Amino acid sequence: MNEENTKMTSNMAIRAVVDGVLEIMGDNGAKILFRNIGMERLFDNPPEYNLEPCITVPEQAKIYDEVVHLVGLNGAIGIWRRLGYTNLRYADEIGHILDYFKDLPDPNERFLKGMELFVAASGKGRLIAKESGPVDFDCFDCLLCHEYTSDRPMCAVYAGVMTYIADWAYGKGKYIGTEISCKGKGDDTCYFTLMEK
Repeated sequence: MNEENTKMTSNMAIRAVVDGVLEIMGDNGAKILFRNIGMERLFDNPPEYNLEPCITVPEQAKIYDEVVHLVGLNGAIGIWRRLGYTNLRYADEIGHILDYFKDLPDPNERFLKGMELFVAASGKGRLIAKESGPVDFDCFDCLLCHEYTSDRPMCAVYAGVMTYIADWAYGKGKYIGTEISCKGKGDDTCYFTLMEK
């Protein structure tokens, strides 16, 4: 069996998705989404904010794919960005995942630690160090664009995640997470960096 088909994502990552979908799509929209993919259990009994395994990565992809089925690809891209930001906000505000790093004096180090935690909790991608400044995120195993083609980068969940962590590390509004290459466009990988606003 393919390792990607059995790779697990954490309770925290999925609970943040459930809470984010509920906030963005409302109670009825969230119920419809999870019912449509046969995962009502996640909506009815959301997992705890911890790093225990929850569902497989392909099962997680079904959540994001269903957003496309409900609102179309263009609408989904906007919702995905907001979901990425909201997911991290919930994990931070409720799960307190970033509290361990809040006293680090260097904002680049805070951003690095926040992104390392995201990679560990989500089981996605890898961080790319640069000579200076914030790390980049290479999501070579992206679960968003695996079935789609687009003339523009589309994997906005990860851009939203990076933006939240940047707001937390550097102060709100200094950077925005930006996808600069996307498999959905035919690129080799989905690659993200921070751009100054």
